[in-house]
Parts: sequence; structure tokens; C-alpha cells
Amino acid sequence: MTTHAENPIAPASQPPYYAGRPIAFSGYVDNFESPITAMEFSLDGGASWTPYPTAAVDKRRGVNWSFVYTPPQPGRYLLQARPVTAAGPSCLVAGFPFEALPLGSSFGSARIRGVGATYADARVFRSRELAGLTPEEAAFMAQSLGIRTIYDLRTAAEVAARPEPFLLGTKTVALTPSAEGRQKDAEKRLVAGVIEKYGQPEERMRANYRKYVAEYPLVGQALRSMAAERRPALVHCVNGKDRTGVLCATLLRVAGATEAEVMEDYLRVNNDHADLIAAEAQRLGAGMTAHERDCLMSFLEARPSYLQAYFDEVDRRYGSFDAYVREGLHLTPEAIEQLRALVG
Repeated sequence: MTTHAENPIAPASQPPYYAGRPIAFSGYVDNFESPITAMEFSLDGGASWTPYPTAAVDKRRGVNWSFVYTPPQPGRYLLQARPVTAAGPSCLVAGFPFEALPLGSSFGSARIRGVGATYADARVFRSRELAGLTPEEAAFMAQSLGIRTIYDLRTAAEVAARPEPFLLGTKTVALTPSAEGRQKDAEKRLVAGVIEKYGQPEERMRANYRKYVAEYPLVGQALRSMAAERRPALVHCVNGKDRTGVLCATLLRVAGATEAEVMEDYLRVNNDHADLIAAEAQRLGAGMTAHERDCLMSFLEARPSYLQAYFDEVDRRYGSFDAYVREGLHLTPEAIEQLRALVG
């Protein structure tokens, strides 16, 4: 007996599956000797079975069966299926183990997630850099999510240090930001005895976000490209927090999201990357004073004051966000409508 699952969110060979979302299992079975009269399914290790009658078939033929199950909560599950004949249940049992994730959680080593939406609805995604992408994750991106364009916001040095795999069926657009005068080496600047030179906690990061308005005209280039292509896309930088956060926040606001919704989506990176942030804090924080550690965490986390500093600088330079959209990003009304449709 063979079995597989087809998920409305992701095909069986490319999870994830999500709690509260139906998964359609299907398979084929034949018993060789007796016609199959029913299929039975168990989700409790065989303690109980739920029968589903099938039309009697010629004993020389098998049965193509299907079964839809919606996991009620996150966790690991095992679906077991077995055929039933006139003589009773068969000893032939197929098992399908699967894990249901919380709806809307990020996926894989790159922490891929939808921008302002869950996987079921999103057409724009965000992540960390893709250098450590596994073949399964690459297939999930290209096949399940349908991503066709990747916008890489890393500097040329960052790209050279961590080249990414080529994903069949996708193209990568390198939108290299201005890195002049910017020190990106955490091993040298985020260490005890040095980190305090960058000011009080949050001070340096707010300054960086204000610079993004002038340093990253590529935000408009990326948004105009998305609007023109109208295809699923992914945005990333190195950590998927600051440059990616600014671009995605701008996209959401252009698409009509409220400021509260934009901030909520931006801050989700702290939860998505919580284990990575903790590991980096432990690695870099050796020997730091309490104040230095506060400074360190202000570099590693997304903070509301950072994104607010970016939008405040937009208002200072352009007078309003709408003026920034027109004069800074050069988005036409048609492009704005296309982005709204893309984000949904």
C-alpha cells in the first residue's frame, strides 16, 4: 500500500503543514485476494480506527483512497491507514508521520514567512539570507510558494562572503545598498570594550534607520519591479531584520496597512529569530557589562523606535508618507494598485 498527502498550502514532499488547515491524504492499496470493502484510519497509534466504506472492486484491482484531516493544534501526528476486506481488517498498514506548525510561523533555516499574511494568502515573502538553504527548502520556495523573484539587499561584500544557491525557476535581483562608511563586522564592533563607542542603546540603530531613507533608493526600485511583475517574490538581506524590515514595512504601508499592522509585522522578526538572537547574544556578550549587553541587544533586536525613526525621517524629508511614495519611490497610482493586489 502506498500513501501520500496533498496539502492546499504545500505539497506532501514539501511541508510545512499547519494547525487549522486541512491536509488531503491519498494513496493506493490492493489486497490481491479479496475485494476491499472499506478503508480505516487511525490518528492515535491504532487504538481506534475510523472506517470509510469503499465500493466493492474486482479483487484483481486496488483502491485509490483519499482522506482529509485538519490538525486541531500544533504538534506531531501519525496517520495510519489500512484496508478492510470481507474477512476483516488487513495487517497491511501504511503510516504517514507529519508535523503541524502554528499558522503563520516562519519556515526553515532562512525563516521564510509571508509579509502581512500567512502562507495560505501571501505572495510576498521575507527571510534571512539563503546561503544555508537546503534542497527541500529551495523546492518549497520555488514550487509550493511559487516565488519567482528574489530581491537580495546585501552589500557586494556580504554576497561574496555568503553566496547563495541558484534556485531553478527563480531569478535574483541584486539591489546593493550604499555601504560607504558603514561597518558591518559584528566580530569587531559588537564586543566588550568597543560597543559603547556606538552610543546609548538604540541610539545608533535609530540613526541607521534614518539614513535608510537616503541610502536606500533601491526600496523604490524593488517596489516598482514587484508592481510590474505581479508575481510571488521574496525579500532578504543578511539577518532579515533591518533592510528587509524597512522595505517590507514600506510595502505594507503603500498597500494600505495601518501603522499598527505595519509595526506588528516588523516586530515579528524578534519572535521568528528568537533562538538566533539568543545564540548571538551569548556568543558576542562574553565579558560585557550590563550596559554593554543592553547595547548589544539593541543591535540584535528589532525595536519600535527604529521603524518610527525611519518614518519620521520620511516625513522630515518629504513632508508626508504620500509625498515620499510619489517623489521618493516614484510609484504611480497604477503601481500602487498593483502592489495592493499583490499584498492582498
